[in-house]
Amino acid sequence: MPANASLEDIDYEELPASTTLGMHLIAGAAAGIMEHSVMYPIDIVKTRMQVVGSSVAYNGVVQALRSISTTEGMRTLYRGVMSVVLGAGPAHAVYFATYEHTKKILAGGQANALAAGAAGGVATVVSDALMNPFDV
Repeated sequence: MPANASLEDIDYEELPASTTLGMHLIAGAAAGIMEHSVMYPIDIVKTRMQVVGSSVAYNGVVQALRSISTTEGMRTLYRGVMSVVLGAGPAHAVYFATYEHTKKILAGGQANALAAGAAGGVATVVSDALMNPFDV
């Protein structure tokens, strides 16, 4: 941090104003891939716990993770992750880029909670509209 910068001058929630569309796309794709890759085992457990009439009953997430990894192998927790990653990268890339572009237009470079909220709504609609056909 430069000696003349105060804590108020630093906003870790935003990339620099000079960031290109391509950088927003890459940042979004990387964030989406990382998030879905890390959370995938938890999603597997959630799905299994939601199955009605399953012959296996889990007493909680930790017990389910332990049971699945010991009886079926650790790789079971990541079976099918590539299909999720292939969808998450483009979806989050579109979301991040749309969010940042819309926020820049609405807020004019100034911090504005209303503009950020509206940009999030627009980004969600655009991302879902583009990616929904691939989810079918």
